[in-house]
Amino acid sequence: MTAELIAAYRTAFGACTHSSVRHTPQSLKTTLQQLADAVGDDEQTDVYGGGALIEDFEHEVAELLGKEAAVFMPSGTQAQPIALRLWADRARTPYVALPATSHLQLHEHNAYQVLYGLKGITLGAAAEVPTLADLQQAARDPLAAILLELPMREIGGQLPGWDDLVAQSQWAREQGIKLHLDGARLWQCPPHYGRSLAEIAALFDSVYVSFYKDLGGIAGAVLAGDADFIASAKVWQRRAGGNLYALYPYVIAARQGLATYLPNMTSYRDDARWFAEQLNAVNGVQTWPLEPQTSMFRLRVDADPTEFLPRATAWLAEHDIAVLPPPYRAGEGSLWFELSFGEGFRRRDRADWAGVLERFVADVLGRC
Repeated sequence: MTAELIAAYRTAFGACTHSSVRHTPQSLKTTLQQLADAVGDDEQTDVYGGGALIEDFEHEVAELLGKEAAVFMPSGTQAQPIALRLWADRARTPYVALPATSHLQLHEHNAYQVLYGLKGITLGAAAEVPTLADLQQAARDPLAAILLELPMREIGGQLPGWDDLVAQSQWAREQGIKLHLDGARLWQCPPHYGRSLAEIAALFDSVYVSFYKDLGGIAGAVLAGDADFIASAKVWQRRAGGNLYALYPYVIAARQGLATYLPNMTSYRDDARWFAEQLNAVNGVQTWPLEPQTSMFRLRVDADPTEFLPRATAWLAEHDIAVLPPPYRAGEGSLWFELSFGEGFRRRDRADWAGVLERFVADVLGRC
């Protein structure tokens, strides 16, 4: 029953004009036309990863991350296990350490083990940012690499302290253990640390970034590191079927996303903090963390899902504005949501959002 209610809520959410979700044929046509307009008159498609369009973009991202080289891949699900496999081959041990909430552990059916022959060591507690002590505990096995995620999606976009991160990086290098960055949402981190992407990435031996998260891309990722590492990664990309005949639509979208959205990350983080403050003032509602460190957070609403979801679905349909995304978990007496902030939120000013939230609370939460 709850699954059906969530499905109905998802449909209502996707139909909202003020949702950031791309859902209409017209919005799709507009997006594709914008990408077509962004192509230079002399630009040509890439062919099997070669050509100025893709190579120039790879160079741009490598420079942004302060790395020697980079390779564009279809997905992080391909890029990250390739990185770990390369470090494992060089260290001659299959052991890698990953947080309990790593995407590789939760959402990829253990592909890093089944397809890439790696063995995972769980790093730290599921609901906490890994500490140096966690790294040291995991290293009781002969580790080739440690994966750290910045920010950590499953715990509301939290980050380790800068000094803690530096200490972890220094310790790993002293031990000869490679440090890989799951930077799917790395774009969100500079405002919190007050440091550039390159300064953050300098603490890691290899870095993965995504372009459809936060940057509005269609799909695609980049894996960055030293030149020899990336040359080896390209071999594995071919083995894994990721060296597609052409990737130019994804590259163009990623390029546009970097130019359009990356400069606004501080504003998105500030919007997240402001909205979290409004939500935490509502009885029975709490964000995790209480003050967001990035432009995302998780939200717990204490309400009966069988009462909340029908009311919220009807409210969305009536008011045509998506206040909360579909819940990712609903249990007895509570619901959990994940909120991410970008241009969709900024289509209304804060005073307008305050009024929207007040009405939503009164009409939905106040009656549950």
